[in-house]
Amino acid sequence: MRTRSGIAFCVGSSLVLLACSNQPQGPAESHDDTRAAASPAPAAAGRSPSGEIVARYGSHVLTAEEVTTELERLPDRSRRMMSADGRKRFVENYILSDLLYDEGSRQGFANDPEIDRQVNDLRKRLVVQRVVRNLQNVPAISDEEVKKYYDANQAIYSTTTIKVRHILVKDEAQAHDLLAKIKQNPAQFGDLAKQYSTDTASASKGGDLGFFGHGRMVPDFERAAFALKKPGDVSDVVKTPYGYHIIILDERKEGVAKPFDQVKEQIRATLRSQALQTRTQSFYDDLKKQANVTIDDATLEKVAAAIPSSPEPVGALPGASGAASVPRVVLPGGGTVVAPSLPAHPAPGAGAAPPPAAAANPSAGGSGGKP
Repeated sequence: MRTRSGIAFCVGSSLVLLACSNQPQGPAESHDDTRAAASPAPAAAGRSPSGEIVARYGSHVLTAEEVTTELERLPDRSRRMMSADGRKRFVENYILSDLLYDEGSRQGFANDPEIDRQVNDLRKRLVVQRVVRNLQNVPAISDEEVKKYYDANQAIYSTTTIKVRHILVKDEAQAHDLLAKIKQNPAQFGDLAKQYSTDTASASKGGDLGFFGHGRMVPDFERAAFALKKPGDVSDVVKTPYGYHIIILDERKEGVAKPFDQVKEQIRATLRSQALQTRTQSFYDDLKKQANVTIDDATLEKVAAAIPSSPEPVGALPGASGAASVPRVVLPGGGTVVAPSLPAHPAPGAGAAPPPAAAANPSAGGSGGKP
């Protein structure tokens, strides 16, 4: 059995703004008079007309209870500002939607396999989203946990800034070959970046990323970059969701630790995100373990090879939000669900130079520009 209100709302809600905006108003009508006209009649106050019939059409009856349900689904402002004429048009749209459904059923669309597939996809999507949402109920982070993390990681919450260059490649073996060349002659770093780096925005500048502070880059890149202490120091090969990096330090400006009170809520948010990420990862792993998941890679590759390549350009690299370590649940009909991750950091290698922290992560405490 179909739900009439769900069908009717498709037409009714799409036209409600039209119903509200087309209210006739005389030139002398005041704002207060308009609000009075849009409000329910005082005589209706306190009544419950759920058993009354609002309209009859064909073999259908539209009850006051059904109209109430549909009106309550509208934004409060739209409902309050709807005039009596607007409410009548809303009901007419509701009826029209029902009649269109009846006509579609007569034409056989109600049994269309593609429509059934889309309905089932939507149901599955909503169920998956509800499960993932329930995972977000993690215990509150205590003040003691926040202070302990601050004491152990004060360097992260300092005003120290660094200026580095990097080379990004997709192949790990190539990264190690480039690192060997750089160690033999660090002066060629810029030329190698221009020739090999896939981060096109910084490659043209010899890999230069400019100055940045803590909280600007994805965690693995940031840890390696801030571990460099003297100009000319070169990192080992660093793996991130974007590929393999080699980092060289050009300049370091030592700062001071930020006061605890200034960063404690940022730390609390970080710890909550970590707890949520851990809980979600564990939940996903347990589900797959219990289901004894096995994937035949050879068959999967055959399937992929049989599908024509899309002419559309590839989108953003995975992990642009800093959440690449958490599996994404692919939903039917497209789209994904993923647990909220650590505060988002821009990452070198996404095809553009990393933006200032304030633009990508307001909680990072950045200035919004280079020092």
